[in-house]
Amino acid sequence: MRKVIWIFSFALLTFSCANETQTDANIEVKDGQKRSRLSAGSQTSEELKQAADERQAQQKKEEEERLASQTTMEISPNVHDFGSIPKETPVSTIFKIKNTGDKPLIINDAKASCGCTVPRKPEEPIMPGETGELEVSFTSNPSQAGAPMNKSVTVTTNVPGSTKVVTIKGQVQG
Repeated sequence: MRKVIWIFSFALLTFSCANETQTDANIEVKDGQKRSRLSAGSQTSEELKQAADERQAQQKKEEEERLASQTTMEISPNVHDFGSIPKETPVSTIFKIKNTGDKPLIINDAKASCGCTVPRKPEEPIMPGETGELEVSFTSNPSQAGAPMNKSVTVTTNVPGSTKVVTIKGQVQG
């Protein structure tokens, strides 16, 4: 009985793993043109080329729009040292963001590296030559008592390179 089950299993495995060579990936001739059914579907080579050209033109337009809306900025200071910080007491500082370009500066996002740091970004665009404020607040938790603190805030904007990082640091009192 074991031999029958073994032979049956072997036969089933052999036939189920047989390589299918009937895949229809061959080139066919239709309307005088050669094409692959796998890559072209029912589109002719002219239709495929036209679609590729349209995608390329759309990508170029989007890149031009993105470049036209970019500007430059300076953030000062890049690092703020609070020095000695009382434990579980909120402290905050202001980072100045200056638009040094000729387009409005848009602060898309400001994300802190942890939950004990809270950034508040400018909601309105900063016009060329003007300055905005990024307020960063920090409140230590009990486990940080007696330890050095070094936190970062990542600012995402419409500036080439898109992100800038500012840092706050200090020593939490024990």
